[in-house]
Amino acid sequence: KIDDINVLTGVIKSFLTNLADPLLTSLLSEDFKDAAEKSSLNHVYDCVARLPHENRHTLAFLIIHLQKVSDSEHCKMPRSNLARVISPTLVSAVPMTDMETAVKDSKRCTKVIETLLSLPPSYWSNIMSPSDECSTGYSAEDPATPGTPEMLRVQPGIYQPPTPTNKDSTITQRVFGTRKKAFFNKFEG
Repeated sequence: KIDDINVLTGVIKSFLTNLADPLLTSLLSEDFKDAAEKSSLNHVYDCVARLPHENRHTLAFLIIHLQKVSDSEHCKMPRSNLARVISPTLVSAVPMTDMETAVKDSKRCTKVIETLLSLPPSYWSNIMSPSDECSTGYSAEDPATPGTPEMLRVQPGIYQPPTPTNKDSTITQRVFGTRKKAFFNKFEG
């Protein structure tokens, strides 16, 4: 049992920081930022659906957890502060050219996480549903989420299932394969 919550949160944040590509992927981060800025929930749902399977499920689990944390009576941080703290590890930031650009982009990254935290828990639970391994989180029956056949189609090339040629590109292989020792050696005495 871990008595110090800071150790656990530090390990999670370290895991997310050490990913080769952020959880919301470099490829989709600008789309996420634009969708959050425009408050376009359909665009946000589309961005989440376009994430690789592993990223989408990890994000769903993390968002559900953060929603529970923020709703807890023991949590002294509102969702906006949680978003501010976790956004640099989840969203790809633009290269820092000047302070003004960095501050604006930081606010955009935070807005992305605030938007994701505002989506209903049922949406995230639907993504993690064991009944549909490739679930996108869309449901035609749930009015809180869009559900058209066009939106449910997986875009070609967005996610490639592991094969012998691209097996090393999955998050699991990157983290628990060649990088396993380096990652866990940080925490050994």
